[in-house]
Amino acid sequence: MSEQERRQEKDAPLRRDIRMLGDALGRAIQQHGGSEVFETVEHLRRSCKRLRDYAEQLAQAEGVEAEQLQREIEALDADIMRVVESCDLRMAIDVIRAFTIYFHLVNTAEQYHRIRRRREHESGPEPTPQRGSLAALMQFFQQHGVDRETLQALLQRLSIELVFTAHPTEATRRTLIIKSRQVADLLDAYDREYGHMLGRSQRPWSRQRELESTIALLWRTDAVRHVRPQPVDEVKMGIYYLDEIIYEALPELYEEFEQLLERQYPNLDLRVPPFLRIGSWIGGDQDGNPNVGPETLLQALRLQRASLLTHYRRSIEALAREYSQSITYSTVTEELRRSIEEDAARLPDYDRELGEQTRLEPYRRKLSFMWKRLGATLAAMAPAQEEEAAELASALQRTVAYREAEELLADLRLVYESLLADGEHEVANGALARLIRQVELFGFHFAALDVRQHSERHAQALSELLRVTGLAETLTAGSDGAPARDYLELNEEERVQLLERLLRDPRVLPRRGLQLSRETATVLGTFEAIRQAREEFGPRAVTCYIISMARTLSDLLEVQFFCKEAGISGLPIVPLFETIADLRGCATIMETAFRFPLYRQWVASHGNEQQIMLGYSDSSKDGGMLTSGWELYQAQQRLAALGERYGIGIMIFHGRGGAIGRGGGPIYEAVLGQPPGTVNGRIRITEQGEMLSFKYGLHEIALRNMELVVTGVIESSLPQDSRREEPPRWAEIMDRLSLSAYQRYRRLIYEDREFLTFFEQATPILELGWLNIGSRPARRTSGRNIEELRAIPWVFSWMQSRYVLPSWYGIGGAIEEFVQAEPQGLHELQEMYRSWPFMRAFLDNLQMTLSKADMHIARHYATLVADEQLRQRISAEIEAEYERTCHWLLRIVGGKALLDNSPVLQRSIRLRNPYVDPLSYFQVVLLRRLRALGGPLDLSKAEQQEAGEQERERARLTYAVLLTINGIAAGLRNTG
Repeated sequence: MSEQERRQEKDAPLRRDIRMLGDALGRAIQQHGGSEVFETVEHLRRSCKRLRDYAEQLAQAEGVEAEQLQREIEALDADIMRVVESCDLRMAIDVIRAFTIYFHLVNTAEQYHRIRRRREHESGPEPTPQRGSLAALMQFFQQHGVDRETLQALLQRLSIELVFTAHPTEATRRTLIIKSRQVADLLDAYDREYGHMLGRSQRPWSRQRELESTIALLWRTDAVRHVRPQPVDEVKMGIYYLDEIIYEALPELYEEFEQLLERQYPNLDLRVPPFLRIGSWIGGDQDGNPNVGPETLLQALRLQRASLLTHYRRSIEALAREYSQSITYSTVTEELRRSIEEDAARLPDYDRELGEQTRLEPYRRKLSFMWKRLGATLAAMAPAQEEEAAELASALQRTVAYREAEELLADLRLVYESLLADGEHEVANGALARLIRQVELFGFHFAALDVRQHSERHAQALSELLRVTGLAETLTAGSDGAPARDYLELNEEERVQLLERLLRDPRVLPRRGLQLSRETATVLGTFEAIRQAREEFGPRAVTCYIISMARTLSDLLEVQFFCKEAGISGLPIVPLFETIADLRGCATIMETAFRFPLYRQWVASHGNEQQIMLGYSDSSKDGGMLTSGWELYQAQQRLAALGERYGIGIMIFHGRGGAIGRGGGPIYEAVLGQPPGTVNGRIRITEQGEMLSFKYGLHEIALRNMELVVTGVIESSLPQDSRREEPPRWAEIMDRLSLSAYQRYRRLIYEDREFLTFFEQATPILELGWLNIGSRPARRTSGRNIEELRAIPWVFSWMQSRYVLPSWYGIGGAIEEFVQAEPQGLHELQEMYRSWPFMRAFLDNLQMTLSKADMHIARHYATLVADEQLRQRISAEIEAEYERTCHWLLRIVGGKALLDNSPVLQRSIRLRNPYVDPLSYFQVVLLRRLRALGGPLDLSKAEQQEAGEQERERARLTYAVLLTINGIAAGLRNTG
């Protein structure tokens, strides 16, 4: 059997699922949308598929055959445009919805197929570990002779944190995500009932009606949010993933790891420490988002805690029902017996309520007390409306409630140790051991929050505080009688001197009665909220404070000063380096900080470790993908060397995006592609909001995603890691490629004065702001230039127009220039691709993003540019660079077509394209109509009653455009 035949056989159940779901959707459309909608959908689907087929044939054709294929493509293109333009708005909306729902169903089927393939790997007659799995990691240990001491040392220093962000927010509404999960459950049920049978069964499927009903509900559900989500909505969305998936999946990953280690090292007496945790920015990320403030941080943690403690109570209640051991037939440790008596004294009424029988069942009795105390913890944290209620809550807090997670953990361990002492090993290591692991991982906060704010906000707040308190006069007046100056007017040396005086002064600035701006009050209030959160939820509840656009030592010292003012100690201060210039200078800035005694003491106060965040999104937007990737690589090397010189552990926080243009891509390969010696078992990685449903929407997919990170980090951190520093010649080549690509990218994006006009007209960037997918504005400030635009809408808009330009522009020209100048240049690049994980990951990501780009569709978007000369000039530049990039990439990686070395992904993209294309045609037509009427407009129900016909038409067109944006995002699996 050929490789292609084997792949087709493996994917046959997926094709069956897609066909089954597509048929059910077709029936729902005909029933609720009508036959005309269904026939239009089918006509467009078939036409776009034929057009794609002809385009693939054209790439290999010549002469007369090529001319004939070109004519066929032009005829089909004209027919598709005719059909799209002939649709009235009602018809257009229904057709767009049909294709969008189809993508949600296909996405679900593909995700479930990943689960199916994982199960087959694990349960086949000859199980073969999946690449990047924990089972494959055991083979890696064996092949590299990893002994007990080496493994023990690595596990002790291992620290991995996956940090959920709110933005870019998932374009898909939560109700659709939940329904997609229901569809996945139904596909699982079908597998269990029929196995992998591909034909139709003679007996009806017992849950066919449930599937039809779910898909009919999908058809009748609005995919567009009509109200912009507030931060609390984003917090609740994050809690959904914590609640539904992470709470069970994360401890399950630990269990699997421990079982595999026990099998690999049978005499290894080791319990894996809690090295992998989940963090969050949702509720703490204030950078550029005026809707997030101090109260949001506390609200997020309280909502998370309420949800988590409900889980704990449910688990303890289940254990109490199960643990029926009688004192007649079992024994408990003296420590557990004393603890039970203390609980009985603390809760006498509840003890009587439990009754005499429970007194004879010590484990059930202890667990019942724990359940009651957790209930008091929940009650004590509820907001009290009256003074009497507040006093009661305070009394509960003091006498009954658990004050911190460590108290609950101590009780659980008492039960665990007692069971072990009595020989009940299987009982102890079941649900109880899992609950202990959950409390270790989640504490009383669930996901620890980071706080982030822009560096300029700290400087402005300090400036105002010094001015209002009168300290500016004292601290900045010159000894020679020179007048006092504002803090913002000081140079860096002067700022550092002033901050040193403030930090050495043990006094706190008086603030009572000060009239401060809202912005400064927010900064000060945030540090008060951090202190309160760490007291209320434990020191792990707020992980660190991140400074966006950090560029100087004073940026770090300003945050240190605000921590001092609020009485916060030991909070890691994390600079975020985001632009190309910042990446090049970050090691110099950090060396200045490490040599500054007061900051060095601050680092020592939290374990002599410095966390540094590197921004993939903004650096890519600033200098292009190739330069961004190479500067990030070199920055890590310089920072690791700096840490060694100063005896400080460096932990890199990778601010990766979801899309390739923002640093996204396969995580296992990305971790292995980091410079040798820079991971060292300690890493933080962002998990973007748009990717949460894709990576954490299903239990087994979440497990797979987390194990890929764990395996990659461990393989990269072992002393036996066979990777070596790249040869100096490779670094020299990358320097040359990076410089050339950077100049080409900047010349088009930032130096061409007309480019902004092309960008705004040839993409839906101006309409994206009307899509209610996040609480944060698209720009940091009100400026219109590209510099002020956030990286997320920058990438999103190019993805929508199918140019996908930020992910590849400038690279083809740089490679061509190098190869033409160096006789062995192509051979060297091929060798770098084969032998260097960094280069392989980069070029494979480049293949993926070029495969999602489509110049045929992009030309339609270019027709939206009013100036024909501008349209033709920039379109020609972009298309020529696209062809160059594809040509040279294939020369390096091999193959006749992009992704020939990744057939699964290649086939997935090719299968999706004919379904994405109709949405793109509709988007172009609708954008032209909408802009002709004056642009987007959103009307409330009341406003619609008063509006004229043209205004109502604008509002309907706006809705239709937003539907296409949602649909294309679902089809290409990216927002930003």
